[in-house]
Amino acid sequence: ERVIRARLADGQFFYKADQAISLGDYLPKLETVTFQEDLGSVRAKIDRIQANALRIATQLKLDKKKTQQVERAAQLCKADLVTQMVGEFPELQGVMGEKYAIASGESTEIATAIVEHYRPKGANDQLPQTLLGQIVGIADRLDTLVSIFGLGMIPTGSSDPFALRRAANAILNIVWAANLDLNLDQLLIETTAAFAQTFAKFQPEVQQLRDFFGQRLRSLLQDEQTIDYDLVNAVLGEQGEHTQRVLVDVLDGRDRAQYLQTIRTDGTLDTLYETVNRAARLATKGELATDVLDPKGLVNPKRFEQSSEQAFYDGLLTLLPQTEAAQSSRDYQQLVQGLAKIAPTVSQFFDGDDSVLVMAEDTDLRANRLNLLGLLRNHALVLGDFGAIVKG
Repeated sequence: ERVIRARLADGQFFYKADQAISLGDYLPKLETVTFQEDLGSVRAKIDRIQANALRIATQLKLDKKKTQQVERAAQLCKADLVTQMVGEFPELQGVMGEKYAIASGESTEIATAIVEHYRPKGANDQLPQTLLGQIVGIADRLDTLVSIFGLGMIPTGSSDPFALRRAANAILNIVWAANLDLNLDQLLIETTAAFAQTFAKFQPEVQQLRDFFGQRLRSLLQDEQTIDYDLVNAVLGEQGEHTQRVLVDVLDGRDRAQYLQTIRTDGTLDTLYETVNRAARLATKGELATDVLDPKGLVNPKRFEQSSEQAFYDGLLTLLPQTEAAQSSRDYQQLVQGLAKIAPTVSQFFDGDDSVLVMAEDTDLRANRLNLLGLLRNHALVLGDFGAIVKG
């Protein structure tokens, strides 16, 4: 009892003493706290967190008032580190920041963001529930990741002293849970560019960060979202070659992986697999870029020798608006329905009474047919790389 009374008395003393000045007045003292010897003080880190938070606010198209709240929450998020209470009870960082913010007249939204930006602290911890807390939490972790990568201190094996894996996992989980429409790839590009300007002798590589996030995406999709490994490969690429696309739209990457799992479970994937995969394998012998969807100008109907070619071409024209609608709405059921509809036509192209020899000797004829197959592959790629999927 004597020990507890003494600790409580200490806490009460520190709590009253800390409130002699407002939370914002503690900011200059953060210049005496080192974040990392090559990266300077926590006060300098605050400036970087603010810049990141404003980039996120811009992407989310927040109004002026909300953006100002984001900026203020980012500014104050570490201020309690130099209070006497947190100095004595370090586990109260963030918690006391929230209390002192309210006592200093800050809004409830800003105060809540201060305590929430530390969440999740572990695998089973609650995620931040407010938009301000989510933004500041992402901004803080983004700075840590880019800064430590900038020093070349990339996690290897079990060594991860700055908990960068946990930081990247937290960013992805926050974005997914809150359905934040963020271009994480653009944030990485902008943040690394800003870091390189501030620390000229350190040059973080965006591709290294992409690869690192790709590893975390793969792990989270398989372990937490329970997506089959080959379906994750279909979204990210077997060697991570589609990771950048997923980082541009993290919500879309998750949705496509989940939808592939859904259509595997209900059997729809099996009805598409053979036709699309056969087309995709042959399409690699052509030269068509993977982002082209419109057959006009790429396929010459005058070179068709069989009705199956015309039917294939007409099917692609019908599929085009369905694919574009799926891209814009993330409703991939439209695309799958379109692929299911064209599948029998493609089967006729390969094996029907009016089938064709794709690898014809005539180079123009061969290119025309390979482009048909390449276009089908590209439409399927909007959902995922069927070549990476293992037949069930």
